[in-house]
Amino acid sequence: MQIPPKLKARDEVIIIAPARKVDKKLLSFSLQLLQKWELVPLLSENIMAESGIFSGSKKLRHQDFQDALDHPSAKAIWCFRGGYGTTQIIEGINPASFLQNPKWIIGFSDITNFHCFSNIILHTASLHATMPINTQSNTTSTLNSLKNFLMNRKISYKIKSNKLNILGEVEGSLIGGNLSVLCATLGTNYQPDFENKILFIEDIDEYYYKIDRMIWQLKYAGVFHQISGLIIGHFTNLKDNSISFGMSLEEIILEKLNEFNFPVIFDFPAGHENENLAIPFGLKLKLEAKDEYVKLYA
Repeated sequence: MQIPPKLKARDEVIIIAPARKVDKKLLSFSLQLLQKWELVPLLSENIMAESGIFSGSKKLRHQDFQDALDHPSAKAIWCFRGGYGTTQIIEGINPASFLQNPKWIIGFSDITNFHCFSNIILHTASLHATMPINTQSNTTSTLNSLKNFLMNRKISYKIKSNKLNILGEVEGSLIGGNLSVLCATLGTNYQPDFENKILFIEDIDEYYYKIDRMIWQLKYAGVFHQISGLIIGHFTNLKDNSISFGMSLEEIILEKLNEFNFPVIFDFPAGHENENLAIPFGLKLKLEAKDEYVKLYA
């Protein structure tokens, strides 16, 4: 696995919009944030394009992603937002220039497609972290986690333990992202390599029964037979039908894990909420789940 270099003052970060369209005010806030960090923000050529719900046609978004991967001096690619659209533009991407000059691909949610693409096709680590659409409302610790990782490549988090956690210690590379997007990669060329990995999942606006179906899908695909740990981030705005599904998120997940023996962590602060700590995919980390606390660190 290639690990892109750390960023330093005056390094360039190119912002692209590979999915839903851009909010100009929120983009402006993130440009100022990068400048405050002494980084140089660049914008992809077609970032303000519009086509229905998307930030331009598939052709334009594909071109901007390819151009960002090929950029000769930028050190990171920061995706403006998710929503839907990245799966439309990864086909036909040429990785040759990127492999000679790897960059951090940054984002979450629909950007899970890019994380899978980066980890499997590009064989390069990527960063699950907040995006420009969210920065104005993010917590200070969220923004600091992004800056600290990019500039220092350090990660060290300690959170309170959920009483339903399955305790243990493990070392391995993180993979995963948004549960819905991740499940859509199963059986494709972009399916992650789950063997001995720590899997991270999060999601938003899903029904309990759909979460249940997707967790079964992971089990039936053999994912739980391969991973060495499971981290559950924010599952935001979960929905129920008029007749309740009758199980909590924790119950839905733990039901499928009875036969396995690896650490399971609930309530990790990453995903679709203002507290969204940066976590690298493809980088080897240590996970410690104790009675009182959980630590994730390099």
